[in-house]
Amino acid sequence: MRIQPANRHPVGSIGIVLSLLLLAMLLCTSGCTSVRLVSSPAPEQRIVWPPPPLEPRIEWVREIKSHRDLGVQPGFWQRLVGFIAGEQEERFLRPYGIWASSGKRFVLVDSGAAKVHLVDLEKGRYLPLPEAGTVKLLSPIGVTEDDRENLYVTDSGTGQLFRYSLADGTLAPFVTYRFKRPSGVAFNPVNRLLYVVETAAHQVVAIDSRGMERFRFGSRGSGAGQFNFPTDLAIDRSGRVIVTDSLNGRIQIFAADGTAAGGFGEPGDTAGRFARPKGVALDSEGHIYVCDSQQDLVQIFDDNGRLLLAFGENGSEPGQFWMPSGIFIDNDTIYVADTYNQRVQVFRYLKGEPGSRDPHAQD
Repeated sequence: MRIQPANRHPVGSIGIVLSLLLLAMLLCTSGCTSVRLVSSPAPEQRIVWPPPPLEPRIEWVREIKSHRDLGVQPGFWQRLVGFIAGEQEERFLRPYGIWASSGKRFVLVDSGAAKVHLVDLEKGRYLPLPEAGTVKLLSPIGVTEDDRENLYVTDSGTGQLFRYSLADGTLAPFVTYRFKRPSGVAFNPVNRLLYVVETAAHQVVAIDSRGMERFRFGSRGSGAGQFNFPTDLAIDRSGRVIVTDSLNGRIQIFAADGTAAGGFGEPGDTAGRFARPKGVALDSEGHIYVCDSQQDLVQIFDDNGRLLLAFGENGSEPGQFWMPSGIFIDNDTIYVADTYNQRVQVFRYLKGEPGSRDPHAQD
């Protein structure tokens, strides 16, 4: 057997290096910018609720199926790695919690992928959490942001409340103990407390900025101030806490200190009733929006619990839902996690013109 002398610079290695350099040149010539505006195809007709001839109050805007639909494209090195390793599936798997901040940030909790999608809309950057490190998410559900640029994520699988610092990019547990299936989470700017729904304990827990528990309220039952597997909560302008009491089929309202302050709703599958309420949010006028995952719609109520409007139905077309879960409203832009359609649908609340009659008002 004749053995050929080894080359100091194997041809295969040189070929790989040259290929990578050529690929880099091609990628740069195709544009090294990371932001490109992307929009969903507009439907043939405008989709609004209520339908004509009534004055519209809710308008369908678009759908978001991945972070790329927000105009963020992978940077140069991400594209290079993606070319070598193969493109990864980027579509949302089971979207749930949502946070949006007036054109600055969009955050989506993807329970199916055990990931939090963070998009910096100002810088055009995409950062999936957790990207590295020892922190592992199992079943993230809710997300919110405080007034110091910290994100908070609940994980029902680990029982943890995590805090992510936007300043230094660290993700770590925020409290020293584990919750019983934490789900919804919201920051109250009035008293600067964080409220966490502890679903399996049938309670809401208030946490301060040091991660210390201040108080909790609720117990299992169907009376005033009691819960049966609550799922989500929102804070109104006065600091009141609005909670979806899911298996009791109702909404409960509390003062910031946890004192029961009213509520509305009852179990059922007709207008104004709840089959399985999950996400809750408020628009700029204080209307309360509730996702009903079993009825595949969003119902809108006034402060007194009077049904104003409902939008959505079962299906996968624009304006239709398959088990909607989370909802968030930012400057009257409504984001709904259409969980089993694997997308977020975006709607807009249309305020009436001065002097116009509210089509939902009862004579």
